[in-house]
Amino acid sequence: MSKNIKMAMEMLAGLRKERKGYTNDIAGRLKKIYRGNRDKNPNPDTFKESSFLYMRSYPGDIGVRPFSGITFWNSPDIQISPVNNLGVYTTQLEGGKTYNIRCSLHNRGDLMIPYPKVEFFLTNPTLGFNTSVAQYLGVTQLGSILLPAGNGDANFLYQVPPTESGHKCLFARTWSFSPLDKPFDLFALDPRIDRHIAQKNLNFVAQTVPYQFNLVHQINAFESLEFRAMSLENMMALQHPALLDLKIVPISKTDVLNQIMPKVTGKTRNKVSVAWEKERWMIKSAGKGGMDLKRQAALLKETEAIIQSVNAGRSSFSDHKKSLESFKAMNKMVQVTEMEIPIPYLGLKEGQAAGFELVNTNLLNGQIKGGITLIVMG
Repeated sequence: MSKNIKMAMEMLAGLRKERKGYTNDIAGRLKKIYRGNRDKNPNPDTFKESSFLYMRSYPGDIGVRPFSGITFWNSPDIQISPVNNLGVYTTQLEGGKTYNIRCSLHNRGDLMIPYPKVEFFLTNPTLGFNTSVAQYLGVTQLGSILLPAGNGDANFLYQVPPTESGHKCLFARTWSFSPLDKPFDLFALDPRIDRHIAQKNLNFVAQTVPYQFNLVHQINAFESLEFRAMSLENMMALQHPALLDLKIVPISKTDVLNQIMPKVTGKTRNKVSVAWEKERWMIKSAGKGGMDLKRQAALLKETEAIIQSVNAGRSSFSDHKKSLESFKAMNKMVQVTEMEIPIPYLGLKEGQAAGFELVNTNLLNGQIKGGITLIVMG
């Protein structure tokens, strides 16, 4: 290292130390000033030179990650509607039609974000997701500056090719380069651990018809699939306009869901087994070239600890570069297994609807990996 570079580094270290002391000193002085009447004049927060860009995965979401036990695949910040009727939201796309995808962005940081970007990925209904197996639609941006404590909508027009008709799942991913506020993984699309990602995976289906979906998983995997009935409150919380014209009939006999038998329909690169165990469907995959289960479990646990540390301000992602590189390498090695379930007969009449969810859990860490909400029509 040259003498000049060494001197420059020492000067920067000194300036950082001085700045830190100055910030602490000023905060202490402000507390004394505002101490007289805390009810009317609460202590002001310390200004942080960073933004906090995120999309909601559920109502009330303020961007804190990771979370667990929450349905995250019906983001209130993603809406898809035909351009000739913007008030009708859907995930059933028709070939040849043009749709507007609206995505709401939020900033809980102290810095403004000039024109943050949003990119979109489309796929057939999918449990778990990864950019390496996604159809990239394109990118748009917010048409203005996203102010601190502000929010705004970015819009993207998509003309559906004839080959892409049908039920679809949509992912959105947002970022900014100045200020730097971006996802920490290029491949993983997991709203549970990354506030820059949101998902819409809601489908309306008929009774007694086959329903096809994809399972995205590691070459070596140990996961489960469950079918959970939705309550009236959960269905109305979706705030979907189509539900306003339907009579909601909650599924009273949950045994009918336990009789749903998922099966693998497409060719697989390695052995994938599905078996009923412990009141749920166990899915196991084993093959050559994949990361072993023990190493996967360790990486998942370590990555969650890193995200919690960064979210608490104790470190930054750059402090964990080596560990995150291993996590990213794991996410490159995914495969897609095509599956199908029969939608059961629920005794619904015309104008009635009931809902249930497909919930996919990674048993290596006990966390929900993905889900699909199905609204069954009479």
